[in-house]
Amino acid sequence: MHETARVPAPALKIAGISYLNAEPFCRGLDRTGIDLQRLAPVALGRMAGAGHADAALLSLVDYFRLSGCFEPLGDFGIATRDRTRSVLLFSHRPFAALGGAVIGVSDETATSVQLLKVLLAGRYRVQPRHYVDAAARCDACLLIGDPALRYNRANKAYAFVYDLGAEWHAWTGLPFVFALWTVRRSLPESSKRTLESLVGGALERGLAELDQISRARNDTGLGAQEIIDYLRGFRYVIGAQEKRAVTTFRSLLESP
Repeated sequence: MHETARVPAPALKIAGISYLNAEPFCRGLDRTGIDLQRLAPVALGRMAGAGHADAALLSLVDYFRLSGCFEPLGDFGIATRDRTRSVLLFSHRPFAALGGAVIGVSDETATSVQLLKVLLAGRYRVQPRHYVDAAARCDACLLIGDPALRYNRANKAYAFVYDLGAEWHAWTGLPFVFALWTVRRSLPESSKRTLESLVGGALERGLAELDQISRARNDTGLGAQEIIDYLRGFRYVIGAQEKRAVTTFRSLLESP
């Protein structure tokens, strides 16, 4: 069990992801009295990169980019064993037929778009013609987080819907890590320990209150039980398999 930690003075700046799948962390952190900033992944990465966060739930690719300044905060993050239900490629063509396609991409994604590129090149051996904004005319469209949940409820435009977490797992046999809790390397060790305790305690409270979360977060179009089932599909503690997945993904990203 994590004891409730006090926020050291001066208060540290903490940033979390605004999507439903981060709610088990964010609900608990809200109740500690801290000033928690909630942002979409790309905006959060920019904020951290500009030096405006002491701890942040960084998208995995942003963690790679900012690892000179940030280190993992305990073993906390957002991962899936296989399907995500909210990192979705909506397509007029089968995945393997996207060579030469125009693909729209949400401007909120940092990691999922890189996962899509790895899957297209590594698993399916195809190369799209180019990537455009998700609102533009395209052959396929990548949406993430709450917008993906909402769109998938009403989708009638696209014949194919692919879950990138499921695609990754089918290819590698590994889970996928979408985000990691991180802390600024330059902080004192005492502050790092306090932040780790805060995040760990918040997660325990959040996971114990999935019913309350399902009632409070009814803005995605999901019913209460659907929200609970959705959140139970995530892993919030990063174990050995998740760490192996991080190493594998980074290697694939960096390979020519």
